[in-house]
Amino acid sequence: MFSGDFKRSSRFGLIGVFVVAALAAVIGLTMGEGESNPKLALGLIFGVIGIFVVVLLLLQRADLEHAAGGDAKRRDRAAAEEGRAIEDPTAVAEADLWAALAISPIDADAVKAQAEMWDAGRRSIKLGAVIFGLIFLTVPPSYLLESFVPLLIGVPLIVVAALYGAFRAIGPGGELDQGYERMDRAMGPLGFQVTARPKGGFEPRGPTMPGFDYRLRGVTELSGERHGRRVAVRFGGHEDAGLSEVAISTPCHEFEAESKRIAVRSGPDGLVIARRKAAQGDWLCDLWLAERLLTD
Repeated sequence: MFSGDFKRSSRFGLIGVFVVAALAAVIGLTMGEGESNPKLALGLIFGVIGIFVVVLLLLQRADLEHAAGGDAKRRDRAAAEEGRAIEDPTAVAEADLWAALAISPIDADAVKAQAEMWDAGRRSIKLGAVIFGLIFLTVPPSYLLESFVPLLIGVPLIVVAALYGAFRAIGPGGELDQGYERMDRAMGPLGFQVTARPKGGFEPRGPTMPGFDYRLRGVTELSGERHGRRVAVRFGGHEDAGLSEVAISTPCHEFEAESKRIAVRSGPDGLVIARRKAAQGDWLCDLWLAERLLTD
């Protein structure tokens, strides 16, 4: 995902929370004060919340489609121009750098795999809309009708929807597995395959936070041969989120350099570029740099 493409929904969500809170306070103070059963005030508050969430979901979907469409156009164009020289990897889009680093023809399946990565976001928004709809059809009627019947019907449906979403995400053949399969297809033109992936599991949140979180432990590794050299790219799991490493196994002169976020070291075992607080696609810049250093 590209955070810059979701500014509209992000701003609406951030500002909207304060607006909704203010409107709810105004409605409660002007219409519900002194009433033992302020159904009208509650109805209006629920209505304001409902409108806010619906608009937010619509904006998120529109932003996602806009970002996905732009990404698809960039990748199609980049695939058509594969192999072009890049002088500054930080000045081009991720799609252009991906295509420039390809060592074999970029086929339609690799481009399709990149486009399919947006499907998980689409399904997530749809599930969020379904769960919100069920909550909205359960909680407000329970207050307004003063009945437990909506809760008895709605709560099991909400739980089923949430469990379905969790299983679809982390279950066998779910979003997580499909994500690695798409990555394998998308990185084929660069000579890489997914050769290692972290293991997931539920872990306690902590002594002060009850409940469990699903966490990935271990590394994701892409590896393969490029220009006659063995190359491996590794990403940290939950405990090392934001860490990436590009390692090229070829003997070279001993050298070390370090900046605020990047460390480069080389020697008889090869060249390694490690990065902290890595954003999506940063490893492509590091791969470009590593191979440029070896070439020069």
